[in-house]
Amino acid sequence: MLKSNCFVIVAVLIYTFLSAGFSHSSSAQAFQPSQPLTVKAAVLKNFPPHYTTDANGKPSGFAVDVLERVTQIANIQVEYIVKEDWQDVFEALKSGEADLIPDQGITERRKQWFDYSLSTEACPIGIFVLSETEGVESLDDLIGKKTAVVALNVGEAIIAKRSAIKPIVFDNVEAALLSLLSGNVDALIFPEPVIMMFAREARVDRRIKRAGSPLRTVKRGIAVRKGNITLLNRLNPAIEQFLQSKEYSRIYTKWHGEPTPFWNTFRVILAMLGFLSLTAVIMGYWRYRSMAVLNIELKKQIRLREAAEQDLKASYDTLEQKVEERTRKLKAALSEVKALSGLLPICSHCKKIRDDQGYWKQIESYIQEHSEAEFSHSICRDCAAKHYPELKIYEIMDAEDNESSD
Repeated sequence: MLKSNCFVIVAVLIYTFLSAGFSHSSSAQAFQPSQPLTVKAAVLKNFPPHYTTDANGKPSGFAVDVLERVTQIANIQVEYIVKEDWQDVFEALKSGEADLIPDQGITERRKQWFDYSLSTEACPIGIFVLSETEGVESLDDLIGKKTAVVALNVGEAIIAKRSAIKPIVFDNVEAALLSLLSGNVDALIFPEPVIMMFAREARVDRRIKRAGSPLRTVKRGIAVRKGNITLLNRLNPAIEQFLQSKEYSRIYTKWHGEPTPFWNTFRVILAMLGFLSLTAVIMGYWRYRSMAVLNIELKKQIRLREAAEQDLKASYDTLEQKVEERTRKLKAALSEVKALSGLLPICSHCKKIRDDQGYWKQIESYIQEHSEAEFSHSICRDCAAKHYPELKIYEIMDAEDNESSD
């Protein structure tokens, strides 16, 4: 019996808990008004990341994405009115041309003009200077310096409380940022997400920095005409439901997250592939050039070798011809020497020699024909004494030799 009662009590508690949880979750997600409503929203043409427009004039940005999701939950249709500056946006809401402003900083001064929804984000306000500027950390450091603010922006309200700081008021943030970059002002007070988005779009974000800590953090929400409680009561439950969703985190990260680094995984892989491809091309070209140079050098060496072979062959042919000529001459001389070394018929009286053909010739003529010897005619001592005794040729020569020896 006791076990049965315990079981019943546990079952009742579980049923009660589940019923309460189901009822709570149903009420949390059940806000969807059945009656549709159409409103007009005044938006700024260019105030990133909150407002921006494409080439066709269609608005987008963080404020627009948030409003689209909130109004979808609240069953509200939105028509957008694009204005050039904040003054025109304010006037559109004040005059009734617009029913709301999707995203605006909530300040005490603006609460005098408009009513605001629950906050959709918090925006830090900071002092911005050039990257190389030192010595600026707070408002006290701006005394005596030219400080830029934008009309109707919270920065103007902040600096208005410091009479020692003389502000230079600009109509829009673009002009204020340009004045800071050009050195015409020393500092700029403005919401950090907006000024950094402008700087990134202009690719000058590395040229500026926030000096010190944020001056304050301003909540931002949807502004409606003063006294339009009906619209606020329709927007606030939708905002509360939307802020608890993952979609809000996705939208916030989309517009307020860190800028996507240029060197993401895909670009790194692409760069590596490009580097490897370029390396392969360079190596291929270097190999081609090396082979071409080597081929040229080989062809040159082949030509030189062929020329040397031709010269060697010509020299060999010439040498061979000379050897053949010398051999021929040697053979001829040898044959002549052999002819002279044989049995020669010679006249015992006139001393003529008979050749192979039977002709008798003077001995000197025969020797000249059959050898390379040449003859010069002279007279011996015996013949001189016998045939020319009166000339006394050798006696005179002997006397001259004796005189020269003395």
